[in-house]
Amino acid sequence: MEVPNFLIWAVVVFGIAGFAISSMLSAFRRPIDQVPFPDGAIAQPSIPLAEPAMSAFVGAVGTYRAGDYRGAIEQLTPVVEQEPNCAEAWHNIGLAYANVGDNNKAVRSLLKASDAYDKQATKAGIDRIKKDLETLKAASL
Repeated sequence: MEVPNFLIWAVVVFGIAGFAISSMLSAFRRPIDQVPFPDGAIAQPSIPLAEPAMSAFVGAVGTYRAGDYRGAIEQLTPVVEQEPNCAEAWHNIGLAYANVGDNNKAVRSLLKASDAYDKQATKAGIDRIKKDLETLKAASL
């Protein structure tokens, strides 16, 4: 009995794809060598938040401080959806993304935080963003 050629090719292609996916997942789950912002979470928002958003923000800061940066991102995402002008939430998301090694998302989030700080006329926040971006750049080299 002969095996059809397409079946052989399908096994080869799926084998290669499976190897590639497993490699990416293991790299994704492997922690980075040195976390650039282990204690960087900002504990208090500078604008008043609705109760559900404030509760999620406080919980996310605790999750961040416990070292679960992905969990903090998940908890902060609804906060920025409900309160898109909360600069500190965007800032914490950016720091958490940097800590898991996703520098592209970290920079995007930090820039959104910078825009929100600018709207609030919070120079200290903008200065901290600049410092954090420099730290992230140095850590990436």
